[in-house]
Amino acid sequence: MQRQVERLHFAYRLHFRSDEAEQLAARLVELSDDNKGYAFFLNGGSEASEAAYRIALDHYRYQGKDQKNVALGRRITNHGNTIQSLEYGDDRARKVNLLGSAIDPSISEVKLPPCYCLHCPMGKAPQNCQLECVTESLDIIDRFGADRIACIFIEPITASSGGALVPHERYMRELKAGLVERDILLIAAEIVTGLGRTGEWFNMKTWDTEADITIVGKGLGAGFTPISGLLVSRSIGKQLASHNPPHFIGHTYSGNPLSTGIAMSVLNTVEHEVGLQAIRHKGRYLRGTLVERLSNLPCIADIRGQGLLWAVETTLNRSLAQKFIHCGHEHGINLYACRSSGKDGQALTFLFTPPFIITEGEIDELVDRFRKVFDHAL
Repeated sequence: MQRQVERLHFAYRLHFRSDEAEQLAARLVELSDDNKGYAFFLNGGSEASEAAYRIALDHYRYQGKDQKNVALGRRITNHGNTIQSLEYGDDRARKVNLLGSAIDPSISEVKLPPCYCLHCPMGKAPQNCQLECVTESLDIIDRFGADRIACIFIEPITASSGGALVPHERYMRELKAGLVERDILLIAAEIVTGLGRTGEWFNMKTWDTEADITIVGKGLGAGFTPISGLLVSRSIGKQLASHNPPHFIGHTYSGNPLSTGIAMSVLNTVEHEVGLQAIRHKGRYLRGTLVERLSNLPCIADIRGQGLLWAVETTLNRSLAQKFIHCGHEHGINLYACRSSGKDGQALTFLFTPPFIITEGEIDELVDRFRKVFDHAL
């Protein structure tokens, strides 16, 4: 950070090229190891989410398909806190508290079912699942009109809303196949899951599926700087780059040398000092510790996750969240209660996203303190 400030901290991207931004773009494309060929940068997740939508709109507009202008998402998901991202997201608390009637319900209420195996929206159990949630998703798209839809937003693993909802192993592939048949882009919001959090550089790799556009954030700056980014497929990126006038998107500080230089250092640290294998090992240890020390509590409904992204869902009501959070502070642990978990959206579910450098001893301490919160709050 100091070296970058001393070298160059800001240069407006439309007037100057930046080695830092270009190197970061090339590195992310390399790490994606799939269909991605282009990358550019913004300042936050909501901003990047809307930028991805704009790319989808231009992709079809340049083909003369202006009617394909709608973005849809799934139930129990979060894609940002702007008016547009709240429309295809499903953060109901934010919609009500911030916007009132500013969102068009004829679009915002059209949502695909989540892949929530504990509380399957299709009433199926894992042992007899035929991915009816994918079939229903494609039926919803067809009823709405696939010719009107530009893109579908998904979180590969739903994080803050539902609490580490890990999909069925075939879910992503079958959903993507259905979207390809209907000429609809798949946008993967890897703001939480990407860049090592789930033990892979990109979580879509786990499901052997390529998104057309991938959104990254959070871990890209790792708390040192606000930065987000988009990775775009080679075909779409080439289309945008060759159009006259060229595709234009971004804001004053988008892709600034300071933030992109810091992000390169973050990626180098994750790769060379932390390592994806270590993240996967710590994730397995965290899961085992959670199961060992919490399973005897009758209120535990599920322990799920991947890498260092885990959730503990309870049979308790979310109305107890503040009591648990306050009790957590007394025991030196900061708890995050998910907003839309459980069959009725009111389950008390806690999300765990520990730092990559956490040790096994610190995991033991984390889970011990979490267990004490239950002992004192109930």
